[in-house]
Amino acid sequence: MNINKILEIQNKIVPDTVDLLMKRYEILKVVSMYQPIGRRNLSARLGMTERTMRTEIDKLKEMDLIEIQISGVNLTEKGLDLLSEIHNTFYYIKNLSDMELKLMEKLKLKRVAVVSGDAEKDSFNFNDLGKKAAEIVLDLIKNDTVLGISGGTTMACVVNQMKRKKGTKSLLVLPARGGLSEELEIQANTIAANMAEKLGATYKLLHIPDNLDEQELNILKNNKMINNVLADIQRINLLVFGMGNARDMAIRRKADQNVFRKIESENLTAEAFGYFFDKDGNVKMQTNSVGITLENFKTIDNALGVAAGSSKAEAIYAISKFNNNFILVTDEAAAKRILEL
Repeated sequence: MNINKILEIQNKIVPDTVDLLMKRYEILKVVSMYQPIGRRNLSARLGMTERTMRTEIDKLKEMDLIEIQISGVNLTEKGLDLLSEIHNTFYYIKNLSDMELKLMEKLKLKRVAVVSGDAEKDSFNFNDLGKKAAEIVLDLIKNDTVLGISGGTTMACVVNQMKRKKGTKSLLVLPARGGLSEELEIQANTIAANMAEKLGATYKLLHIPDNLDEQELNILKNNKMINNVLADIQRINLLVFGMGNARDMAIRRKADQNVFRKIESENLTAEAFGYFFDKDGNVKMQTNSVGITLENFKTIDNALGVAAGSSKAEAIYAISKFNNNFILVTDEAAAKRILEL
């Protein structure tokens, strides 16, 4: 008997058990997001009375899932582990494997992994997205891998959730792109360096920003150090990348008004690697960017695209129309929206 059937029977015979599980799951999840958090604040966020919350807090403390300090309630390590285990059961409860198959069929992708929830609204789900992507990356890493990774908050989350791995021979990590004018923590160079440290790998950095004019770009490309890194980027055989909404990415790139006008007039929906796409995956615009090219992207057998939230659905759809030779890691909210397109 599969787990869905067991849970269905349990819900019919002892529905209170399922209700209690969900109540305590929500408490643990909110604590994980806002810890240390006071009981009154916790009660308000979950819409429970303080008396009910007190009872639940006492039970969770008895089970060593939380600890109570002067500053507020915190998760114990045991509580964090259990929270992840409960969250993973939603994959079966919500039959997300069926959703994965439907997405694979619609987008014609190599593989799809869907995590529960909406990563745009819940930081716990966002971490779960990064964890799933990190697990797949670790499975794909072999000796002599040249791994490229792009920038952004999603890529930073993937690296943060990645377990350490040693023993891989000749592993090189590279930023897949030049830097954007954004926080240091989410630039491709920083993310590549952090990933290399986790993997015990060597790395190289690309000291060149995006959005230079063509003359400046050509001068920098002729620099020997930069030229060597660009040559290595051509050898990437494992790529981890994000996909963005066209308008949002134009804002991140501090694009001029001509770019925004083109996005509006041609109804551009997606951006990746400095290229902008319409809903059918046609390339309509390119920034003066440095790094991996679309030609590279199409020839890489092991590529992993990570994007989540309903606002990213059109971007995921468009990129898959351009090239479906990659693995997609996304969330329930984006998957539902893509299936509606």
